[in-house]
Amino acid sequence: MKRSLAIAFSLSLTLGAAVMAANPTQVQKLLNSGECVNCDLSEASLYSYVLDGVNLTGANLSGAALQGSKLNSATLTKINGDRANLALVQFKDANLQGANLTKANLFGADLRNADLSGANLQEAILEGADLRGANLNQANLQKANFVKAKMAGATLEGAKMGGARMPDGSEYKQK
Repeated sequence: MKRSLAIAFSLSLTLGAAVMAANPTQVQKLLNSGECVNCDLSEASLYSYVLDGVNLTGANLSGAALQGSKLNSATLTKINGDRANLALVQFKDANLQGANLTKANLFGADLRNADLSGANLQEAILEGADLRGANLNQANLQKANFVKAKMAGATLEGAKMGGARMPDGSEYKQK
């Protein structure tokens, strides 16, 4: 009996710590209103949520886990998504202008027609991502991984691509 109580107590402390990583009031605000401008959602666990059309302008999503979520047509301008897990997230038609997605995991993400102009995707994982029609103008894509990514129709004017792994696996050589 004492052993099971100790395990339950330990588990509740572990789960409580995971929930408390992000500001719970701001997480609830996002879920209730679909808007959380300049919120602290760092380390938040929002797996497989439907957040289409949300406004997260300037939010801190560093280290957050949103894999499998839907953020189609969302406004994510100037977010800090450093090291965020955004694998398999749908960002169709989303506005990610000026977003910091350094070392973010965007494996298999759907970024069709997304605006990533001026975004920092340095060392980001975009393997298998769908970037068809995406705006990557002036983006920092240095050392990003685009292996097997779909990039037809993506615009890359002024993008920094040195050391990026291209869809065919080759390394991009900046000219």
